Amino acid sequence: MGKHKNEGDPAAALAKECSEVIKVITKKLRFDGDWDVIPPGKSKSRWELLKGEMEDLVYQWERLKSQIDP
Repeated sequence: MGKHKNEGDPAAALAKECSEVIKVITKKLRFDGDWDVIPPGKSKSRWELLKGEMEDLVYQWERLKSQIDP
């Protein structure tokens, strides 16, 4: 997540992060590789990519939650 993580609607950001998690998992399943494989053009393993996206997802969840249930 970059410098814009606090910008825009948190629900939209959460939905975007959900799609990123789905993308990492479906690519792993589609190409039938291991979690420790580094995909072409990437510098991190699939597991590291998933971990990063999950951290971003939780961040956006907390951001949304703080607006709705302070």
